[in-house]
Amino acid sequence: MTVAFPKKGPGDIKAGQMVSVTILAEGPIGAGGELPLTAQVRIPVERLRRGPTGHRYAIHIRKWRGTTVSPVTLTQPGDPWQLISEPPPAGLRELLDDTRFLAQHVYGVAMSTLDIFESTLGRRMPWNPEGRVVLKARDLVTATDTGYERGTNIIRFGSVDRMGYKVPTALYRDIVAHEVTHAILDGYRPAWADQMATMEQLAMHEALADIVAILSVFSSKDVVYRQLQAAAKGSGPGQSTDDAVLMRSLFDFARDLFARGPLREPFVGAVPAGWQVLPEPHARGAVVVGAVLRSVQRLWSERNARYGQGRSLQQLAESGSIVATRILRMVIRGLSYMPPVDVSWRDLLRGIIAADLDMVPDDVHGYRETLQEEFSAIGIRRVSLNNISGVDYYQGLRYPIRLSALGSDPQEVQRFVWENPRLLEAARLERRTPLSSTRVRTSERVSPDGFIISEIGASFIQTVRMSRREAYVRLGVKTGRDYIDVRGGGLLRFDAGGRLVYAALKPVMDRGRQGQLFGSDEHHEAEEAASSGVRNKFHGTGD
Repeated sequence: MTVAFPKKGPGDIKAGQMVSVTILAEGPIGAGGELPLTAQVRIPVERLRRGPTGHRYAIHIRKWRGTTVSPVTLTQPGDPWQLISEPPPAGLRELLDDTRFLAQHVYGVAMSTLDIFESTLGRRMPWNPEGRVVLKARDLVTATDTGYERGTNIIRFGSVDRMGYKVPTALYRDIVAHEVTHAILDGYRPAWADQMATMEQLAMHEALADIVAILSVFSSKDVVYRQLQAAAKGSGPGQSTDDAVLMRSLFDFARDLFARGPLREPFVGAVPAGWQVLPEPHARGAVVVGAVLRSVQRLWSERNARYGQGRSLQQLAESGSIVATRILRMVIRGLSYMPPVDVSWRDLLRGIIAADLDMVPDDVHGYRETLQEEFSAIGIRRVSLNNISGVDYYQGLRYPIRLSALGSDPQEVQRFVWENPRLLEAARLERRTPLSSTRVRTSERVSPDGFIISEIGASFIQTVRMSRREAYVRLGVKTGRDYIDVRGGGLLRFDAGGRLVYAALKPVMDRGRQGQLFGSDEHHEAEEAASSGVRNKFHGTGD
């Protein structure tokens, strides 16, 4: 079908204009031999060249035989602004051979994933490095080599054998959303996966990518309805919508996504002992994903209970999709409240709670408390609401800054830190070493009372190279190396008036923190060896 836009000149396209695109709701193979479910996603209108190539993405699709790329046009002939959305072919063989629909599906999922980040955070998300992200939707790689490659802006999608066919992994919505999320996070917080990142940050990458992948698919009420139908089979009268059915529908759904096998081991709901030191990032991240899913299930059940008995499966499905979307946006919004380096699981929880507290002061349905309880159940300490902003200790700050420059000039942020010794001491910055990175970003959000709130987020990182003797004298770190690099940094959030309202700091010259991070030479080398294989390419491991 042609998208319902009258023919307009480029000057008639307004900022924020959206268009509906048909994608596969899950993947190309429907349950029980049925046709695959489709979904409609709303994405921003942009000019699309043949490829398709837009401002943020370029989709490359290799022909089944050979290495030649087969360019595709998704727009009306002669009008690059008018996207044409077509349904998928009915037969599996025809669907797998349909290069145009593959391009439409990948473009639609990639754009909708980027849009939920940008619309939630109220700002554009950069790439690392800048430029377009190239999605190679039918590449000459194995299924386990499907992944985002750091430093190249390339996401490769291989194929997996199913029912005697080679099925491109790019036709699975969750896989595309997962890998695009890696690219988004890498542009937003490059230090979470650079050469100094620990396994904890790589596991954070995987957990966040999985949460976005699962909940973006589960936000489709048709998908939730099908899962409810499957989970309710065999239940007795009056039991088709109880908590066990909701739990089974959600976790069976998540498990089915993982059990396809193209990227990782099947999802496991039980919490393994010592999960926070597991040597594989997907395994660590899966535990946190489980806590988020249990939060969704609980809030879903409570939402249904508020509406009483007799609700249809369609109504329950819509309720589940609403909860999933709300939790997804809470997690994404929390990213802008997390430090730029050395993030931990508690930083993630604090970011989610603090961001939601600013967005929805009255949490009448208990979303924040539910997340707190589920994170606590897996061993992540609750976040106290006392001084959750982290700025109560910084009373009497000096503001010798220019507000007009604060939102765009990193030097103005550095000056603010320098002019406030109390803040400088809290960040434990090395006075002789310049900051290695400072980023300033403005964002806008709509408050519950309908007003638009503008905020400024500034992040800074400092990396200090220390000799063996200096590391021992100043930080208590024992090493046989000639030198070591230590780093830290912080996130500062300012309101529209330029006042500091939130701080998340990772002190640089902190003996306790750096000693725990570095440990010993043996610990540091083991951490480097474990993370080096997955740092530059986010994909599954194993057979």
